[in-house]
Amino acid sequence: MRKSGVLCACLAVVFSANAWATSAPAPSFVGIWYGKGEPDDPDVFYIDAYRADGTFNSEYRKCVKGKLAYSQTQSGRWTVANGVLEMHSNIINGKPDRYDHFYKIESLDQSEFRVRFDKPDFLFVEKRIPVFEFPPCYVGS
Repeated sequence: MRKSGVLCACLAVVFSANAWATSAPAPSFVGIWYGKGEPDDPDVFYIDAYRADGTFNSEYRKCVKGKLAYSQTQSGRWTVANGVLEMHSNIINGKPDRYDHFYKIESLDQSEFRVRFDKPDFLFVEKRIPVFEFPPCYVGS
């Protein structure tokens, strides 16, 4: 009887320790991300905000000599399935329009993701940021 009591006590300690062990949350696209570079222009920078409800907002900018030279906004719906991030824009620059984006996910963690656009072949690298806010054009241009 005593051996089984010790065994039960040991098992209780093991199960209790496992209950206290915490694992990091699974990486998710949900959040705000900053990236730089497009297939046709390495100087375009952008912010993507992915929401848990499957909607997104994106803003793209380019600065030349400290001044805003290009700006575009997109919003729509996003999904992830079978290793592919899909973004379906239905509002571009505030007007109804359609653009579908498909990216093969190469990596995703809590601070960075890498997705590959197929044609032309281009690797997008985005870093998680705390707020949807661009620096002024004079910073870094």
